[in-house]
Amino acid sequence: MLAASGCAHHATHMPEVAPAPQLGLNEFFKLPVGPKGLEPTDRLLAMNGKRVTVQGYMVKEEEPLPGLFMLTPVPTALAELADGPADYLPPATLFVHLPEESAAGIAAYRPGTWNVTGRLELGSRQEVNGRVSYVRLIPDRLEEVVAPQDKAVELQDHSAQPHHHH
Repeated sequence: MLAASGCAHHATHMPEVAPAPQLGLNEFFKLPVGPKGLEPTDRLLAMNGKRVTVQGYMVKEEEPLPGLFMLTPVPTALAELADGPADYLPPATLFVHLPEESAAGIAAYRPGTWNVTGRLELGSRQEVNGRVSYVRLIPDRLEEVVAPQDKAVELQDHSAQPHHHH
């Protein structure tokens, strides 16, 4: 059990909280996409392993999974049940992995712009939702996941999700 020390607004005086540089979802891959397919930009590659802040829209999923959500440059809704994973996620999709202590929760969907700060991780990886991610962001604390209108992210209990029977 971690004890929270002091008031939230005192946290800004801690020395290690330097603002992380912004990385735009539009800066992930070189545009236009050339004959070699998607190529990461030099800026994306330079940020690998570093702390960055990324802004984007949370993908609206029918069956979100605990500990993971996706951000895209434009509002995107997935109909997994109808389409399966063959949908229209833009190439510049960021996979956000919730911090370990929150990994069992499902981040509640909220329309609008999210700001997430964390460690950038690059490379193809199979995700729990069956997709392959190339760009991931791992926040250290849940406070680094900021929902639209600067609200805190709401976590839903996995067991509270309605279960669809196929």
